[in-house]
Amino acid sequence: MAENIYYSICIALFGLVFGSFLNCMAMRIVRKEDFVKGRSHCMECGHELSAIDLIPVFSYAISGGKCRYCGKKISARYPIAELSFMLMSLVLFLHTGSDFIVFYKNWILTGCLFAIALVDLESFEIPDKLLITALVSWIVFSILEIILGRYGLRYFVSRCLTGVGVLAVMLILSLVMDKLLKKESLGGGDIKLLALLGLYLGVAGTYELIFLSCILGLIFAFIRKRINPNATKEFPFGPAIAMSAYLVLIVGDSITAWYVGLL
Repeated sequence: MAENIYYSICIALFGLVFGSFLNCMAMRIVRKEDFVKGRSHCMECGHELSAIDLIPVFSYAISGGKCRYCGKKISARYPIAELSFMLMSLVLFLHTGSDFIVFYKNWILTGCLFAIALVDLESFEIPDKLLITALVSWIVFSILEIILGRYGLRYFVSRCLTGVGVLAVMLILSLVMDKLLKKESLGGGDIKLLALLGLYLGVAGTYELIFLSCILGLIFAFIRKRINPNATKEFPFGPAIAMSAYLVLIVGDSITAWYVGLL
């Protein structure tokens, strides 16, 4: 019990810090800045931030939500993103228990999904670098699981076929819908993201993912229209896919077991 509490606290704190990094990385990607090199700076005045300015949530609270150098208001996006990823990390850990291999594999995916959602909301683009990071993570951890005897080679091949199948089906469906609607129906980034998630979630999980994505997409679009009636009709689908994938990681097995139990 004490060990689980200790690990939970560590995961929560690490999630808070990593959430801050992901939020900053997403903002730099949108602004075409290098997120690896260069010091963090105020988005308004450009002043480099010191260590005291970079403590997740705490820095925002003690500064009153304002830049210490120019006095401009800092977006509430910072603490919200940090706390959100902290909560997501903690829930994921509590779901996987002490299976750290599964946790780290899904946690890296969750981090990529989190950043993808933030970038897509602003730029209507899904960066290939984040997709590649999640892909490499899946390959590495899947090979590790096979070496440890958790799965056989059949698992690896099956998931690869699922990913390729999702890519082919969504690409064909997208081309057909483009012809019928006379406009782009599903972006290339969304298709690649769905194919990637096919590797992680398998056939059953992918069905659940697509179903949830459509529902959340409609909800997000409705909320966006209510908040901003003048918003463009073009809507980023990435956040809906990302949130749905996270939910399937947490409750997908339970949904599948419930459905199979009805048959």
